[in-house]
Order: sequence, then C-alpha cells, then structure tokens
Amino acid sequence: MMNKHSQTTAQQAYRFAGASAQYNNALRTTSPVAMMVIAITRTRQHLRAAKQYREEKHFDLERQEKAIAVNRLRALQAVVAPKSAPELSRDLYAFYARMIKLLARNGRKTPLEERYEIVDRNLEALAKQWESFKSVNPQSVGPQQVRGTRHIVEQVL
Repeated sequence: MMNKHSQTTAQQAYRFAGASAQYNNALRTTSPVAMMVIAITRTRQHLRAAKQYREEKHFDLERQEKAIAVNRLRALQAVVAPKSAPELSRDLYAFYARMIKLLARNGRKTPLEERYEIVDRNLEALAKQWESFKSVNPQSVGPQQVRGTRHIVEQVL
C-alpha cells in the first residue's frame, strides 16, 4: 500500500497540478471582497499561532509565526493603492501600520500576548466589515456610488 511518503514523482506532480488548477480556479471565481476576508482570516490564524507558541514558551516558533503575520499585514497594506483609491487607502493603510507597529514594539508595558489579542480583534472587526460589504446590493445605491465602489474593490486586490 502506498502512503504519502512513497508516492512517485509523477504522482506528486499530478497532485500538484490538480491542486494548482483548483487554486487558480478559486482565484478567478472568488470575489475581491471574499479574497480580502480570506487574507485577513489567514493572518489572524498566524497571530493566534504566535500567541499560542508564546504561551507554550516555544519562542522560535512564535517568532516565525509573528514574522509571517507581520509580512501578511504588510502585504495587505501594500495592496491598498494610495494614488488610485485615496479615500479608501488612507484609512486602511494607517490601520495596517498601527497593527504592524503594535506587534513590532518591544519592551512595552502591554504584554505581547495581549497585543496579539488586540490585533486579532481589530482584524476580526475588519473582516466583518468586508463581509458586510459583500451583502451591499448595487441596485440599492446610486450609480455614482456603484462606480466608486467598483473602482475601490478593483484596486484593493
């Protein structure tokens, strides 16, 4: 019987190609707003893992997860295009900057575990706002708002 470790190179390549095709299909069919929620959710998972590793005193693993979370926050910050969507980017860019700064500050009176929780709660609130945005009915707002909204969403991802 073959297990995961005894697969041939051809089988692994076939599985990779299938997974890659599914991923690419998901990228084409997932809305930009849903992609933002997914990206934020994934960042939160890394934050919670970092907090858990800190509590378990696995500081090397915590540092790795924290670095991933900070890099993901920087990536989320980078997708906000300040020149093409200034009304959206200004606030989102500042939000991500505050979250990165909160995680980066060492020697603060607030324990890092608590800062992980604060960033996680803020990201959760942002994801909920994105989720509520998905439910906006374009027919219920004026045409100028729809154009602006579409432009903003296109620029976010």
